[in-house]
Parts: sequence; C-alpha cells; structure tokens
Amino acid sequence: MEYLSNNPWPLMVMFAGIAIVAFLSGVSAGRRIAAVCIALMVGVYFLEQYLISPQEMVESELHTMLSHFKNRDVPAISKQISSQSPDLATIAEQGLELVDISESFHINSIHVEMQDDGSATATVRANGDVTLRRNGGGTHAIPNYWKTEWKQESDQWRLFKVVRLNPVNGTEMGYFSAQ
Repeated sequence: MEYLSNNPWPLMVMFAGIAIVAFLSGVSAGRRIAAVCIALMVGVYFLEQYLISPQEMVESELHTMLSHFKNRDVPAISKQISSQSPDLATIAEQGLELVDISESFHINSIHVEMQDDGSATATVRANGDVTLRRNGGGTHAIPNYWKTEWKQESDQWRLFKVVRLNPVNGTEMGYFSAQ
C-alpha cells in the first residue's frame, strides 16, 4: 500500500495496457474488461490522492518548518521539534538571530527513508537568499544540505536530530559555520 501511495503510475499504466488489449480484442467481454480496467485506473488515482504516506507527511513537515523559518515564528518551530531535543529549538532561535530567510529561499529536494524503528531520516537540499542581520551584512545566496531525523509523537512527526552537511562533499559541518 505504501508503494501505491507514493507512485500509482505503474499500476495505472498496467490497467491502461490491459484495457487497450481487451478493447482491441473485439469481443464483447473485452469491452467490459476495458471498462473495468478504466474504472480501476480512476479508483487507483483517487485512492492515491486520499492516502498520505509517512514519507509525504515528513516532507510536508519540512515545508511547513521552512515557512515558519521564513516568518520567524519561533513558537511554531518549537512545536515541530521533539520534546526529547529541546536544544534544537534554541539552535533554531540562534540561527534566526543571525539571518533573515528570504521568500525566494526554497527546498530543492527531499529524500525521506523510513527506519526500522519507525523513525524517518530526511536529507534536504535547499537554496536561496539569506540576509545577515549583524554588522550590516548583505544578502547572499546560500546552498544548504541537511540530514534530519524525525519521530512520530502523538500522531505528528517531530524533528529530533539535525546535522548540517557540506553541500559539495556531504561531510558534517557546524550549524553556523561558513561554507
């Protein structure tokens, strides 16, 4: 079911192929089979729209978190952080004291992997303009690469670990270090 909720197209293409072959067979039963396959294609499409996989939930949380960072909404950011990692809220607040994130800042890619213990690991590449708040700092386009770990707590995915990675070679680097 998880595969279906992430990518329904292989199953839909299979039903389309069966429908075409059945319709072209020329027998009346072939037309009924084609109609059933088309109905199944439509059903699969709407089922995929209805189902939300854990990976999609984590992706949604990441987009929401970026929105909170852009809006400088520290309480909302803190609500997305696990109670097991209160230091992450402090780090987020320190980061917002250093920079303003522009509206053009966006997530380029997210790759979410589910772990055996039910947690999720998401690697995130993001890019955009960031304005330094201190010393009259200017605006800089900064590429970002992060490895984040998420746990489900009371039916919501919450961030519990973050590692900043070098966008070129993927090695670990400090949260606030220059690239």
